Amino acid sequence: MTFSRTKGLLLFLFALSYVPGEAKEDPVDLIRRHRYDEAVMTWDKDLDGGKLDEKGMRALKGQSLAYFRLGSLYGVYSGFSNAIMSEYYAALVETGASAIHYLYLGQIQYQGGKFAEAKTSFEKAKKLGAGGSAVQEMADVFLFFARKRLGEASAEMNGVKDNASQWQAMELKGAGAADIPPNMAGQSQRSRRCKLRIQLRSAAPVADDIENTLKAVLNDAQQPEMYLDQGKNTQINFYDPFLMETLSDAYYTLSKLTNLRIQNEEKRFPDLAAKFNTDQALAESSARLGQWKEAAGYLPKDADIESQLVKAQVLAHTGKVGEAKALLESVSNTAKSPSDQRDIADCYYLLGFDLDKGLKLAGQAVREKNGPNYYRTYANLLFATGQTESAMQQYAKGYKIEYRNRIDQIDPEYMTDYAFAIFKTNKLRYEEIVETLYHLQKEFPACRQMHYCMQGISAGLARSYESQRIFRKGG
Repeated sequence: MTFSRTKGLLLFLFALSYVPGEAKEDPVDLIRRHRYDEAVMTWDKDLDGGKLDEKGMRALKGQSLAYFRLGSLYGVYSGFSNAIMSEYYAALVETGASAIHYLYLGQIQYQGGKFAEAKTSFEKAKKLGAGGSAVQEMADVFLFFARKRLGEASAEMNGVKDNASQWQAMELKGAGAADIPPNMAGQSQRSRRCKLRIQLRSAAPVADDIENTLKAVLNDAQQPEMYLDQGKNTQINFYDPFLMETLSDAYYTLSKLTNLRIQNEEKRFPDLAAKFNTDQALAESSARLGQWKEAAGYLPKDADIESQLVKAQVLAHTGKVGEAKALLESVSNTAKSPSDQRDIADCYYLLGFDLDKGLKLAGQAVREKNGPNYYRTYANLLFATGQTESAMQQYAKGYKIEYRNRIDQIDPEYMTDYAFAIFKTNKLRYEEIVETLYHLQKEFPACRQMHYCMQGISAGLARSYESQRIFRKGG
């Protein structure tokens, strides 16, 4: 659900939840200030024990919004993180790589769908043969599944002994929660992250199980994965390339499960049900998870513009691109408010077609109503159409550098998009990106991997001994 579309619902929740003189911080204000986790914990207090009443229903709705925002945030982090890590590890292997470096570079390539390149990296990791049995088994696992993706392997993966490699093999195989062997524990960061991904694939995901594993994964994410380089007898730090995407899907799944719980109870609260628009929220969460058939099933039957935009995404992702384009064209012709124009432009950007039409709508919207959300959409489309300089100017309009250390003042998604744009266009400003990521990782420790690798990239451009030491110290 876009920011403009949730604004009215947030105001509704605020009006119903605010109690003068109550000591607790207002969770709706926490969402406005991008303190999503704190908002969830505050609403938890309204859900402690007892029968689910109207206050509890409002708390559930608020939590579903917070979870959705977190899913969106980590989704934005994921794209930036992949780009940073890809450049960093590619640079590291050029300076003299070990098996571990090739193992992680291959994982990044695998995640990006570059299976032939990934296969080569895993083969090099195997050929170098260092890093110990854990590294070699993980390389075995990824090499097997890279070859399977290329149609070069058909058997099953067997003989894996290392715990993290066992979990990784189950995840890459596509296992679901029901496939986890009894009493099989997640003994490492990678094991627990893989377990979370596997739980998300369940036909009937269990919110409590996901929340428990998610807490462990977030706690793990504050530190790197660590391997002992046995050839040099040194410890090297690396980060799980699949972390951000898994976190994003976990939060979207929690948003969906929360809305399903609301849907089951709404018949007892018809007035709230009319305000909550739960079917639309379920359609949006399903769409973000790539569950297009489910998204289509949840879509409301009315002609609300929000529903039409999700429908366009469903059509585009189910092979009906022509119908999606026609639908967006129709919606565009009737859109009059700047927020509607911006939301349609966002949809064009997400789908990656008819970008010139999206750019026109975004330009109209930003002329009528400015603000960070409008600048961001316009800048994204300018960037996507190759108008780099104009895009950077639009990004800058919604960004006050003096607030870089205050997510209360700047949406962290905006900060990330702007930093990513700088990363793609201007190496002379890499230190600025390092500074931005430093502040983001203090608020969201899971994105520490982005700061660490960006610090290495920036240092790699310098010539001093100390800077080169930072560049080479790990990944």
